[in-house]
Amino acid sequence: MNPLVYCPAAPQVCGLNETTQNTLNELWGQWAKKQPRNITRLLYMDAKNQFKDLEVALPPSLVDKLNVVFGWPEKAVYELANRIVLEGIDSPDDEPDPFGLGPVLRKNKFWTELPSAIVSATALSTSFASVTEGDVSRGEPEQLIMFHSALFATGLWDRRLRQMTAGLLINDTDALGQPTLITLMLPEATYVCRDNGGGWFVDADIPNRTKRLMFHRLANRPNLDRPFGKSRIDRVTMSLTDRAVRAGARFDVHSELFATLKLMLMGVGKNTFLDENGQTIPLWSFVMGRMNGIPKDEDHETPKLEVIKAQSPEPHIAGLRELASEFSSHSGVPLSSLGVSSANAESADSKRVGREDVVNDAESQHLIYGDEVLSICEDVVMLRDGLTEPPEEMMGLSLSWRSPERFTKAAIADAGAKQVAMVDGLAGTEVGMEMLGMTKAQIVRAQSQLKRARSSDLLDRVLASKRSEATPDPVVVTDGSSE
Repeated sequence: MNPLVYCPAAPQVCGLNETTQNTLNELWGQWAKKQPRNITRLLYMDAKNQFKDLEVALPPSLVDKLNVVFGWPEKAVYELANRIVLEGIDSPDDEPDPFGLGPVLRKNKFWTELPSAIVSATALSTSFASVTEGDVSRGEPEQLIMFHSALFATGLWDRRLRQMTAGLLINDTDALGQPTLITLMLPEATYVCRDNGGGWFVDADIPNRTKRLMFHRLANRPNLDRPFGKSRIDRVTMSLTDRAVRAGARFDVHSELFATLKLMLMGVGKNTFLDENGQTIPLWSFVMGRMNGIPKDEDHETPKLEVIKAQSPEPHIAGLRELASEFSSHSGVPLSSLGVSSANAESADSKRVGREDVVNDAESQHLIYGDEVLSICEDVVMLRDGLTEPPEEMMGLSLSWRSPERFTKAAIADAGAKQVAMVDGLAGTEVGMEMLGMTKAQIVRAQSQLKRARSSDLLDRVLASKRSEATPDPVVVTDGSSE
């Protein structure tokens, strides 16, 4: 699908009633309004943002030749996104996968698609997820979970219902980036609309028997005024990146001048730099020549040579360091991760304090993303089992997230061991193993081995008891001997 760079007016689709067409118009207008800004953010994310020259310090002839880029916006995105890792879905009674979600999520590559959706939401403020019936003939799962970038999707948010009321997906575009296939998702039905070159028409009308819109937002840092969240590539990030690029360009130009020896010859005529044929000797050839001769002037005075020392590049380096400090403070990315060195290396404590804001954001996003992930699970069960309401037992499901602080294994084990020791009966349980820092796979294997060990021990005790029962007690006689 080609990138969208041009957003025409909303298509008038033959087959949609007036109310549905108005909903499409509203969705299309919202998507088209956000499109230019989303494209700009992705350009910064990919370090393809345009160089903004102030036409003050850089020679115009060098501006187009400089190729200075900074990957700071990408660092800001992944610094947060990489700390939001979903590890599993838990039930209150410890029953493994009571609703049979495992195979469905596995077939939909859910555990690898969700991190990509989180990255997209972090970069563009939000991403979207849809749950529909899959086309099994094409190899799709029966319940299809799809994540969508805000570049190709949008939705309408109801503040009272606290959920999406309509969704728009851009499924395909032509060579010019104009949409040719879209999907309009509503609670009562899903409409697939196509442009055949002569106009738009409804290609498929799929009733929604659940009457529930299975379209969700994954918003980064939403609030009451911005339900679709806020991008990590905000105005501050873009401004600091532009300033850093200019500082890097000035540093490159200065480095070229710093490496060039600047000389001033006093007391020479214009014929000094002409060869025997009267042609001008290139200055670079003269400077790099192994042996050069300069005649005396007409007054028989020897020309004087002055060497002009280049200025130190330290002011440019200090400027870059200052910009990196501002960016680190705003994004929570440590200076060392921004490629800026300093005389005093950052300690582990200083890095932890610098990342505190990012850790807090990640913990908040656990709640925001978690609510939507559980709604997606409800959609899957409803669609699979033909329900109009999610099972009430699903309200007890919870999610386990990896700690965004990334403690060392030794620190986790030490803290967990102290907590487990304070609660009677917690040792050996799944919760206790989680507190010790064991992974889900390790816990399953450990519990399986413990179960086999207990079974073997129980069998040994039963066999020992049987042997004891089969052995007769000794007979005691009057003379004190036994037989």
